[in-house]
Amino acid sequence: MSIAIEEVRSRAELTDILDLPLRLHAADPCYVAPLRPLVLRRIDPANPFFRDASLRFFRARRGRETVGSVSLLLDGRHDRQSGERAAFFGFFECERDPEAARALFAAVSERARALGATSLRGPRNVTRVEDVGLLVEGYGSRPPMLAGHHPPYYRELIEAEGFSKRYDMLAYETPLFDLEGRRRELPEALRRKAASVRIPGLEVRRLSALHVSRDMEIAHAVFTEAYRGVPEVVPMSRAEFVNLGRAFVALADPRLLQIATVRGEPAAFAACLPELNEAFAAARGRLLPLGWARVLGALRRVRTASFKLIGVAPAYRSTGLYALLVQRVVDGLRAAGYARLEASLIHEDNAPMRRIVESAGCVPYRRYRVYERPLGRREQEI
Repeated sequence: MSIAIEEVRSRAELTDILDLPLRLHAADPCYVAPLRPLVLRRIDPANPFFRDASLRFFRARRGRETVGSVSLLLDGRHDRQSGERAAFFGFFECERDPEAARALFAAVSERARALGATSLRGPRNVTRVEDVGLLVEGYGSRPPMLAGHHPPYYRELIEAEGFSKRYDMLAYETPLFDLEGRRRELPEALRRKAASVRIPGLEVRRLSALHVSRDMEIAHAVFTEAYRGVPEVVPMSRAEFVNLGRAFVALADPRLLQIATVRGEPAAFAACLPELNEAFAAARGRLLPLGWARVLGALRRVRTASFKLIGVAPAYRSTGLYALLVQRVVDGLRAAGYARLEASLIHEDNAPMRRIVESAGCVPYRRYRVYERPLGRREQEI
């Protein structure tokens, strides 16, 4: 029976493709289904990200059964900053069916080309900081939050369609205690750097629950400057940054959210969050009828914290300020009872960030790959 590709037009069709990974990965103990309300919030046209972007979904049907899905994202801000005309594919899910994968990528490529794109890149679901890349190493562990989990054959399906590596993203980890339960100290070199910080007018404090908007503005100002030159990063607008972060900040321990200012001006920030996938796994993707209760119960048992972002304004990069923030966050982790620190996802070419996490004793445990292929030829010529 041949494959038919349909563009998703209704809420029922969208639900159909969002249900697909629940079926495909039901037997994989490492798969963590994303909570449906969070997925719907990210793809909601009201998300500030979509003021300058568009997202379409496609599904592959063999008869009456959905066997695959893919999305097409156009990001106007990315194109303006990079000078490219790139399209991004995401939400890729597929049975072990090369015909279905080929039909999905043919359809999304033709649509992207018609819209003016010259290359197709991915996986990337929505923004640059969530669900980016295909898992290519680390299949035996659960994914960190804001990252996916994929079976090995997805790599075969994608590479068979002419996609090649553009870059990799890494997830790091380190235990906070040894096998005997003794506290593992941070490496001496990092502790010396933290102790040596001398910046007149410096204030380092935890995020204020009473002034979340103010502190997120400080973090956004640092993020914009600190990540301006990082490969593939397009700075988020303040509205996007707040929209993405506010839900997670509400669940975080304030000791793990550190803000640094110098004479009142933004200097640095560090954001470490509970590894929510340890709790989300209990819900199996659904909050109703009992998912909420399972998640709330599991939240009390989360023992991993995920270091999602750390940024230092360019003027303070050589001062050791990053080490001081790492020290403050790790002290907060231990006080809060966490046993493991995770840090993800970091671009393989982001040498400064990799030095920071590696200086804290972290080692890679997962690798995600972003693929690309040109759109200069029609699909039958590839």
